[in-house]
Amino acid sequence: MIKATHLTKRYGANMALYDVNFTIGKGEVVGFLGPNGAGKSTTMNMLCGYLEPTWGQVEIAGEDMAERPLEARRHIGYLPEIAPLYMDMTVAEQLSFACQLRRLPYKGRALRDYVAGLCRRTDLTDVQDRLIRNLSKGYRQRVAVTQLLAGDPEILVLDEPTVGLDPRQTREFRDLIRDLGREHTVILSSHILSEIRSVCGRILVFLEGELIADGEPEALQESLSGRRVLLAEVRGERQTVTAALEAIGDVLSVKPDEQTGPEQWLYRVSHRPGTDIRAQVYDTLKTLPCTLLTLRPQEVSLESLYLQITQEREGA
Repeated sequence: MIKATHLTKRYGANMALYDVNFTIGKGEVVGFLGPNGAGKSTTMNMLCGYLEPTWGQVEIAGEDMAERPLEARRHIGYLPEIAPLYMDMTVAEQLSFACQLRRLPYKGRALRDYVAGLCRRTDLTDVQDRLIRNLSKGYRQRVAVTQLLAGDPEILVLDEPTVGLDPRQTREFRDLIRDLGREHTVILSSHILSEIRSVCGRILVFLEGELIADGEPEALQESLSGRRVLLAEVRGERQTVTAALEAIGDVLSVKPDEQTGPEQWLYRVSHRPGTDIRAQVYDTLKTLPCTLLTLRPQEVSLESLYLQITQEREGA
């Protein structure tokens, strides 16, 4: 759906974005992660045709943004950081206006029915006749996203969409994004780590105008550390359990991390990336006088991952 090739943006002597390359497939929910000024919004603006690259190319659904901008933009719904809403319009009026901007072939009753359908899709039916100025920040953001759906574009691009929302509104908005991700390709930018992790299956990490990492959080963690970690809670004699786990192929190290009860420990079992040793751990422990209580992969800390990537980059 999206192909960015050698995207670069220069403002005089300042290089805002340098040689960024990536592709995004249909149905992906991708997070742009990075601190303020890292190049996220600049990249989004070029993907949507609002900003022309100094050099490089953007293709949207096979359409070259430079050569066929109108055709390319028809595939995109874009929500900038400051939502483009008219405070003196009702929700229904704002959405009708968005439909007209999209040049949808609806008028009169057909347009009202189409707008009502958009409101049902994003749970705005109860407020569709209210002025936007009288809505909460969360509902305003919901209206802003709903107007992106006019014409049903395949790609939704959201720039810092939860800024200013309270925790409850943020949670509700994330649920909305997950729902939209079932039918659309979604790009979401944020500098909030938990937000990216909660809704995105892939992250692109930006720093100082460069794309420095791209992949699933778990894959990035593996590539950086060279290992995966399995957490096994076992009741049994510690030295016996440790020795047995260390003898399993692909295991790199075993560490009894925490005592959770009498003769009961939580073991961190590090193993090579690309391997799944859960069956081997189970088969090994069931032959010993011990009890396997829990067995799970260690959750990847996106915060640790991000700090590790940026610190290594800055120190290079």
